[in-house]
Amino acid sequence: MGENRTQPADEPHRHTHGTSQATARRLGGASAANVAFAIVQVVVGLAIGSVVVLADAAHQAVDALGLVTALIAVRMARRPADEQWTYGLGKSDALGGFVSALLLVVSVVWIVWESIGRLFSPQEVDGSGVIVIGVIAIVVNGASVLLVGRDHGHDGDHVHDGAISLRAARLHLLTDLAGSVIVVLSGVLLAVGGPAWIDPAASLLLSVAVLWSTWRLIVAASQLLLDRTPARVSTSDVIDVLLEQPGVDDVHHVHLRPIGGGRVSATAHVVVDGELSVHDAQSTVEHLSSVLEQRHLIGHSTLQLECHDCADDVHAH
Repeated sequence: MGENRTQPADEPHRHTHGTSQATARRLGGASAANVAFAIVQVVVGLAIGSVVVLADAAHQAVDALGLVTALIAVRMARRPADEQWTYGLGKSDALGGFVSALLLVVSVVWIVWESIGRLFSPQEVDGSGVIVIGVIAIVVNGASVLLVGRDHGHDGDHVHDGAISLRAARLHLLTDLAGSVIVVLSGVLLAVGGPAWIDPAASLLLSVAVLWSTWRLIVAASQLLLDRTPARVSTSDVIDVLLEQPGVDDVHHVHLRPIGGGRVSATAHVVVDGELSVHDAQSTVEHLSSVLEQRHLIGHSTLQLECHDCADDVHAH
């Protein structure tokens, strides 16, 4: 006998819903600011012929797209489960972060290509224009970082509302903020008569930093999409806590998977002693599921009770 348990729809649900709405509003404001400034950067970068400004513009444009993606993901993740999406749409968060990261990689590859070409054929760049656009970028990105904020509902490795897509948005903003500082520094060097290759060199430096942070994001999103066991809880943790309960003789065929929004689903076969009535078996499942939720924040568990170890090898894989 098994039972599915989901998060109670009382205070925790209302708190999460309110947090999601506030997060969506912040993401909306940051998205609008970044879209507008990306357009400005592209126009200015083309006008003054600065590849480092164009690199920052490309990053800014992907930042804006990443923020919009995060906004859509947060809204989709709030939708309840239905007959077609029985686990809900929590993984839209990870999918949004993954797509955003891939777009960022594409933009960086283009900028690297342009920068390498500029290293061999340097072009004169207006340093003062680079400084102005860089300072504005610092203000816009700094304000966006503050607006999006830090992880709300973060507890160790457990991240709640919009984890991956929000992380993607924050990562983009932080790396773009650092990139804006590089833009300003290269503009200062160009303004005081520095060599023209400073512009593409600064662009390459920015691209390396962006690719490094983006790779980590791709790995995190891929692990969630491919159902890797969450870092905060292991199968041995589940086995140990269940074996501590009275009447439990063995636990096997344990499987864990993230289902988005920081939620974890667990399934297991639990061998219990004695002969239980249907009522007693249901009470046992409810108790064990409650323990998993309290000890490891596993809000969705399916437990199959057995009177002896099953001889079915199908579940062993």
